[in-house]
Amino acid sequence: MLKTRKRIIIAAAVVAVILAIAIVQAIHKRSAQASTADAVSSVVEFAPDDLTTVSRRTLTETLPLTGSLRAVTQAAVKSKVAGTALDVAVREGDAVKAGQILAKIDARDYVARAEQSRGQMAAMAGQLDIAKQTLDNNRVLVEKGFISKNAFDTAQSQYEIARANLDAARAALASSNLSLADTVVRSPLDGQIASRSVEPGEKVAVDAKLFDVVDLRTLELEAPVPVGEIGRVRIGQPVTIAFDGIDAPLQGAVTRINPAAQPGSRSIMVYVQVANPEGTLRVGMFGTGTIGVGRRENVLVVPATAVRTDGTRHAVYALTGGKLVEQPVQTGASGDADGATWTEIVGASLSPGQRIVKNNLGSLRIGSTVHVVQPAQPATPASAAH
Repeated sequence: MLKTRKRIIIAAAVVAVILAIAIVQAIHKRSAQASTADAVSSVVEFAPDDLTTVSRRTLTETLPLTGSLRAVTQAAVKSKVAGTALDVAVREGDAVKAGQILAKIDARDYVARAEQSRGQMAAMAGQLDIAKQTLDNNRVLVEKGFISKNAFDTAQSQYEIARANLDAARAALASSNLSLADTVVRSPLDGQIASRSVEPGEKVAVDAKLFDVVDLRTLELEAPVPVGEIGRVRIGQPVTIAFDGIDAPLQGAVTRINPAAQPGSRSIMVYVQVANPEGTLRVGMFGTGTIGVGRRENVLVVPATAVRTDGTRHAVYALTGGKLVEQPVQTGASGDADGATWTEIVGASLSPGQRIVKNNLGSLRIGSTVHVVQPAQPATPASAAH
């Protein structure tokens, strides 16, 4: 009985030892795997284009601008007389010259009025001649004492009335001729038809809008600027503007600044004149651009895309001793240089020539070893043959 019990105890001890050895080996294996995984994950790879160096540059400080185009010179062509439109010669998009006929309105009624005024003027001219002859005759008679002074004064008054009637008839004829001329609607300026609101046969009223004519040779961008930034904007400052559908950005200049803020938005409208000699721009096109508001000479900068912002905290990923570190920075002005946007670094947190991560690649593991992966070289003809 005792021997059996000893055998059981010995077997249990052996099993316990075996289990302990197995557990220890499993723990060591897991630790080794974890160490290997940590070693692999502690290496971060970058392409050469992902990295850049801190440098000194002269920045052109800019202010963003967005707005739409409007014509500097435009006109709403309205009817000056009422009548029926008989002929409409142009449509939207047609180029027109100043004085070119756009439409004609039925002129028969105005022709009749002009003829009536002409007849009345002729009658008044005849009455004036008679009154003048009477006045001349009475002047001789009153000098010889054949008529009284009162009779002469009456003849003189009738002459003045006849002359005033002729002047009124002449003015009425001029007004009739003007109305007759207004039945022919002409363009007030060189440009293009932007809208047409009349069709042949339609009745038009006085002051009814018939056409909109715009001159596309010079346009202006109307854009809001926050009240807090308007103090940096000056007339004559250069502006670079990009438009959808236009390959290259265009240059303009600030020509006007509205003296009043817009209700609600609390912004000030700024007007940027843009030359359009080839007519590629159109009224209403949306543009985005920047106003050059100052210069920062020889300042320490990084690409604007390198700065990571978390609330009021700014930082960049930098390389120190082959390791990736997150370097807090204090930023200054932003501006353009060499066709790119840069951010000024204030203080001594970074130094010229220090390598940093150029673009925002998301959250990276701090302390990782940095490995730069060189792009594969294309095979040469000789190596390709082997």
